[in-house]
Amino acid sequence: MSTKPAATASLKRVGRLAEHRRESARAFLRLRAAPVATLVTLLVIGIALLLPSLLNHLQRALTSGVLALQSEPSISVYLELEASQDDASRVSEQILQLTDVDAIEVITPAQALAQLGETAGLDKDLLATFDDEVSVRLPSQSPASPAKSRNPLPTTLVVTPSASKDSSETVADTAERLAAEIRTIDSVDSVTAEGAWLTRLHALAQIIRRSAQLLAALMAIGLLAAIGNTVRLSVEQRRDEIRVSKLIGASNGYVARPFLYAGLFLGLGGGLVAWLLQLVVVGLVGHEVNQFLALYTAQANSLAASPIALFAQRAAQDLGLLLGTGAALGWLAALVASHRAIAACEP
Repeated sequence: MSTKPAATASLKRVGRLAEHRRESARAFLRLRAAPVATLVTLLVIGIALLLPSLLNHLQRALTSGVLALQSEPSISVYLELEASQDDASRVSEQILQLTDVDAIEVITPAQALAQLGETAGLDKDLLATFDDEVSVRLPSQSPASPAKSRNPLPTTLVVTPSASKDSSETVADTAERLAAEIRTIDSVDSVTAEGAWLTRLHALAQIIRRSAQLLAALMAIGLLAAIGNTVRLSVEQRRDEIRVSKLIGASNGYVARPFLYAGLFLGLGGGLVAWLLQLVVVGLVGHEVNQFLALYTAQANSLAASPIALFAQRAAQDLGLLLGTGAALGWLAALVASHRAIAACEP
């Protein structure tokens, strides 16, 4: 007795699945029958999903850079141009006596000039015209002998703070406090605390994050309207067919099924287009983002592949998120638009 109802229920499930497969295939064939309109819709959906996703990637890259740089903060101390090596040693000893100073690296003018030449790609012959000291022409030199110019770069001290004993003091606060104390030392021309740059960089990342959230909300509303309008027009084109289906007893849900699948396919296709466009854009601008990070600190060079690496690490996750978001928006837009339009198609 119990076997017959179970078999009947199983047959009904199989029949419903067959209906869904048939309706989904019909929806896909209808989209393929209008390739130009379908491709334009997919491109619009893809671009709409792409913009907030790119901002989210940029925010993650900046946040990753900030977190990496916060682990090893530094303070750049630029001495006066007239400062000698003895002055550099004296200033270094005074800085080491300050609280929360871990280490000091001395960069001579010659080293700084070499680093600048390597970074900017300057010609070695041009760099050779500079010297660490003021050039004085010797009596034995001929007037035609080239005299070296003074190196315009100062001696630089890179100070690495240690962990503050005050648990309430942040890394940026420690760097700013030390920078203020170092500025009072003789022979110091200027001081740059990395903490200030990190604070600004973090603030920029937060602005981008909020902008991405706002843009995502606006784009979602736009996509609901765009996909809904596409589905509504499709319903209008099949108004006579819908009326005939209703005359033979088809429910609104049954009639709306192919339109729901059309919205689902448009959302999935738009999500795939967005992911492919994102792959291209990240590959093109990833290097520029790295250069932007490098403007804040030389330590950012260790993050040279961060935007591309972050994308590679999250490629599958991003693909799933874009496909899921596109499918959900497509299905929801089709659901609202089709039911309203179909309800108006009375036999």
